[in-house]
Amino acid sequence: MNPMRHEPIIAPAQVGGAIRPARADDLDALVEVGRRSWLSAFAQTAPFALISWWVREDRTRRLYEQCWAEMHVLEEDGVIIGLVQPQIDEINGLWVHPQSQAAGAGTRLLRHGEALIRRGGHQIAWLTCSGFNGAALAFYARRGYQETQRVRTLHPCGVEIEDIRMERLIL
Repeated sequence: MNPMRHEPIIAPAQVGGAIRPARADDLDALVEVGRRSWLSAFAQTAPFALISWWVREDRTRRLYEQCWAEMHVLEEDGVIIGLVQPQIDEINGLWVHPQSQAAGAGTRLLRHGEALIRRGGHQIAWLTCSGFNGAALAFYARRGYQETQRVRTLHPCGVEIEDIRMERLIL
């Protein structure tokens, strides 16, 4: 390749599909999306002790068994490619399968969650994001979220973690 020649940038195809409330029979697909997304977000940045704890505890399955009914999914061609979990005025979770990232799925899910929060009478949506997940922090900042707080705690696995609270006005 000639370094002086500029290759065209080919943007990923925009994601289609429909967003709908999750169903009980979606649980296995939700867990798959959650696991793969979490690993793609944290495998290169989080300490190994945190990752091994997460795997050992099967955190995603345990959480999703309890709260799948709060989730909305983005389904494309019969396959769940992402999920959002709005709770009152919080985006409690947003995950997109790595193969569908950078194509608009995350933005669609985030805006859907914000619309549900707005319908609930709230003017501000908030979320927390791990300091180990720089890509997500940048994603939310590009979509108008502003950092409002940082909290450091000692995780049960012995690793110090930092959670960053971000907010966005959604009038």
